[in-house]
Amino acid sequence: MTVVKICGVRTVEAAVTAAENGADVIGMIFAPSPRLIDISTAQEIAKAVVPAHTKRDPAVTTDELNKECNMSAPEYFKACSDKLLSYGRPLLCGVFQNQDLDHILSVVRQVPLDLVQLHGTEPVQMARQIPVPVIKVFHVGADFTVDTAGLFDTGYHSVILLDTKVPAAGAQQGGHGVQFDWTVARSLSDRNVPFLMAGGLSPDNVDEAVKVARPWGVDVSSGVETDRAKDPAKIQAFINNAKAA
Repeated sequence: MTVVKICGVRTVEAAVTAAENGADVIGMIFAPSPRLIDISTAQEIAKAVVPAHTKRDPAVTTDELNKECNMSAPEYFKACSDKLLSYGRPLLCGVFQNQDLDHILSVVRQVPLDLVQLHGTEPVQMARQIPVPVIKVFHVGADFTVDTAGLFDTGYHSVILLDTKVPAAGAQQGGHGVQFDWTVARSLSDRNVPFLMAGGLSPDNVDEAVKVARPWGVDVSSGVETDRAKDPAKIQAFINNAKAA
């Protein structure tokens, strides 16, 4: 069944809606963005989403996943994805973009976070300095191929995320609702490498996207919004359609 990440969540209500409807990952943005969230609200979301009786340590540590780094890329990313789903609850992910390591580590501790998403041009090696597993974005533009340097490096990021490169957006990539060619992503699944896919997904097209690209998971932000706010009905529809595909 397809993993679902609802990203750009800024309210407890939206987070609870996502969790109750089966979202596997809830993303909160700590980089400059219209969806920027503050620490106190993120902490409220963490308390609401993670049951009080659940162990609150990160679901998996980077050190645990790095034990698998001598595997092939398909084996490594499969082992990582399996471990990330072993906690049986939604994981909390913080999204950062070309920010200082000290800032990232501070947010990880304060919220606390289960995952970090590096959504900029950070080197893959940076993941080794972060104590929780890392989702690393690779922006799909006109010249992109899945053999892009660093994509298949093991022992660093735990999850590959493909998202659309939007040149007009400059440094602020992500959340623009722009699709890329899903057959590019399919070339990853043809190699048996699990990955997340974002970029212009919505309740109306996620079924087709999953069937074409066969990703491990899908990631959505603007596609479940109405007037820049998370829409409960769209969240529910997206999750249902993604998991039924």
